[in-house]
Amino acid sequence: MTELLFLLLPVAAAYGYVMGKNSAKNQALELNRQITSQYSKGLKYLLDREEDQGLEHLIELLEVSADSVEHYLTLATLFRKRGELDRAIKIHELLLNQPNLNASDMASCRLELAQDYVLAGLLDSAEEHLVILVKNNNVQALDPIIYLYSQMREWRKGINMYESHRDIFTKKQHFAAIANFYCEAALIDDNPKLMEQACALEHNTIRPFFELGKDAFAKQDHVKAVYYWRKLIVSSTNTAPLYIKELEQSYVELNLKHQFDDLIEELLPKGGVLIRIKYCQALLENEQLQQAIDFLTDSLKREPSIRGFSFLLQLLGNNNHRIKEVLSEIDKLVTSYIATKPEYQCQHCGFTSHTLYWLCPSCKHWETVGPSKGLDGY
Repeated sequence: MTELLFLLLPVAAAYGYVMGKNSAKNQALELNRQITSQYSKGLKYLLDREEDQGLEHLIELLEVSADSVEHYLTLATLFRKRGELDRAIKIHELLLNQPNLNASDMASCRLELAQDYVLAGLLDSAEEHLVILVKNNNVQALDPIIYLYSQMREWRKGINMYESHRDIFTKKQHFAAIANFYCEAALIDDNPKLMEQACALEHNTIRPFFELGKDAFAKQDHVKAVYYWRKLIVSSTNTAPLYIKELEQSYVELNLKHQFDDLIEELLPKGGVLIRIKYCQALLENEQLQQAIDFLTDSLKREPSIRGFSFLLQLLGNNNHRIKEVLSEIDKLVTSYIATKPEYQCQHCGFTSHTLYWLCPSCKHWETVGPSKGLDGY
């Protein structure tokens, strides 16, 4: 009998363990069932357009269970899309106050709350949460905080953020934004050295080199103007229309026009129609009119361009004086057509303008607006 008891003891213990486990499992299932039921009830209120009662019911449930964070984030996003920012903010704030949220969920809630604040115009509150995220090396916070500082024109804050957390900056667009922050601060303080710092950023940017060349040209420091603009035109040839006339003038002032012509010839394989026109002008200066006509005609066959066609009309008129007047009238019509076309276009969203913007008014990207390309472009 005693031996039988010893044999049954492990069985009893195992049975007790299984029953206890099943009981706990049943309790968990029952709790989940209750939560699901309550959650469905809250959604029904919302679907029946009883928004106030539905929101309050879901918020009460949130206080009972913080395991459904993703559901509440989705619900808050729905409110945001409907323009009900106060409700989206309320949900995100309640989520942040849950003591058992993990770090990932906490960061997601904080980021969403910051975006709510931006849309609501509460920029200082948004900045507070985004700064916390950046200090925690949250890369997802970079786009919204860069946008925020651009909107607030807080150039120095953006620069300080970059200098303190430069390890998390990896995207070219982020570097373009910071480069422009340096430029804006430099223009306010009349301190070109800040722009020189921007030139040393990891990714090549446009505006610092453009502004430094422009500043040097205004001070008649043609050596520096050539230095900065030459670097820019070689690395970003599509920017040539912004400064090519002044760059050529600087070379002339330094008695180095032949170096400018050599540069233009070097840029021909990757340059647009303006580079090809400059090349033709160099041929004309060397009395090579027919060569210029042949070169431009062949170029336009491969890459049609209204601006190139206009210049070709001028070349043909110079080559045949009997039809020069007729071609001149045609060129006037072409020139009038070109004047109606926007000179600049954003390469990110397609926004067009007659004015150069360093920050695209449409998509809010830095340095994506440049001289237009294609049939009507440069």
